[in-house]
Amino acid sequence: MDVVFLDNGLIGKGEHSFTLIREVGDALSRRGVGWTAYGARRMNPQVAQELGAVPHFSHSLYESVGASANEWRLMRAAAFLTARRFDPNLPTERASARVMNRAFAQDILALPERAFGPGRLVALPGVAQHQLPGLVEALLATAPERRPRVLCQLMFAPDWTPWGTPGRLGPRLYARAFKKARPLIGKTLFFGAENAAIAGLYRAAYGVEAALLPVPFGGAEKARQVPARPCFAFFGYSKADKGFHLLPEAIAICRARGLDADFLVQIQHGGWEASTVAAEKALRALEGVRLIEGVLDEAAYAAAAHEADAMLLPYDPTLFGLRGSGIFTQATAAGRPVVASAGAFAAAAVAAGEAEGEVFFPYDAKAFADAIMRLAARMPTAHKKAAALAADFARRHTPDAYADVLLAHAGGL
Repeated sequence: MDVVFLDNGLIGKGEHSFTLIREVGDALSRRGVGWTAYGARRMNPQVAQELGAVPHFSHSLYESVGASANEWRLMRAAAFLTARRFDPNLPTERASARVMNRAFAQDILALPERAFGPGRLVALPGVAQHQLPGLVEALLATAPERRPRVLCQLMFAPDWTPWGTPGRLGPRLYARAFKKARPLIGKTLFFGAENAAIAGLYRAAYGVEAALLPVPFGGAEKARQVPARPCFAFFGYSKADKGFHLLPEAIAICRARGLDADFLVQIQHGGWEASTVAAEKALRALEGVRLIEGVLDEAAYAAAAHEADAMLLPYDPTLFGLRGSGIFTQATAAGRPVVASAGAFAAAAVAAGEAEGEVFFPYDAKAFADAIMRLAARMPTAHKKAAALAADFARRHTPDAYADVLLAHAGGL
């Protein structure tokens, strides 16, 4: 039996997919299980070389497809005739769902049998409304005796879109896909989720059971002893759904209140989001803020993370939602407290006693700053509590823990 990762989100080293596939792949290799990966056609050559991955998928997980001028006119007219407000995102959502699901199905069916055939366990680490229906169509178009076993990770909420606003069509697209897939579910097709909250969402909304596939990034170096002047850090992509735009005002508020602390912020974005561009400009004007530019490799990230005494996770509860986070996983496994927004998974973990930190509500810069100040006031105590939780959390979030769940779905292959 071989494991095949199909991930159209696998593009560069800064993607969640790269580290996940590399770490879980290594865990599989230690067990003598062969594996390979197929990623986006525009995959970085270094990623392809390091993972031995094959560039394949015509559209990436993070793409969208624009609607034609005629589609725009028809949808505007329909909104006018029915006296409804025209949603400017809806034409893009419809076109993306139609084009990308069709392309995803075609790309899967174009795979060689050694990648999508009998005797293979296929893992999809992340799909959304533009992939799941296509996956189901591809499985139904494959003769039963030629189908692999497929474990599909439900990483996102049904209304997630790659352009950063909740989608209207997603919940319906998921519902149709699950209905079509009923004959396959539990036989050929299985589902996983990063945490119990996401699994519960799909159980309640669609009656679909998802095994827990833990974010496998728990092998983090232990947090340092807290210095007299602690450091609060923000790592990962700089974008609105991760609350990057809240950082300048929150830091300025903390400074005005006399907080004696440093801030370390990673700058990593493509310049397409106006709020992110403005936030970066504002951060550069603040004192006591050190910026790290671009993608960090594993060694650079570990070195930067070691300077952090608390991790800032101001993720948008609507746009980011209950998704897991590698940054959160590594921080908690290292015994580092977090500042998280209510409604996001990190905050739920704090409330459940699985992680240590402060939670803020409402979702604005002042509440965020208040939470930073609260954590700063009890930093030594918070670190002791975080350290006490770290070992058990790390043990449950290893590549081997992920591989255990993955191989449990092999079904005797």
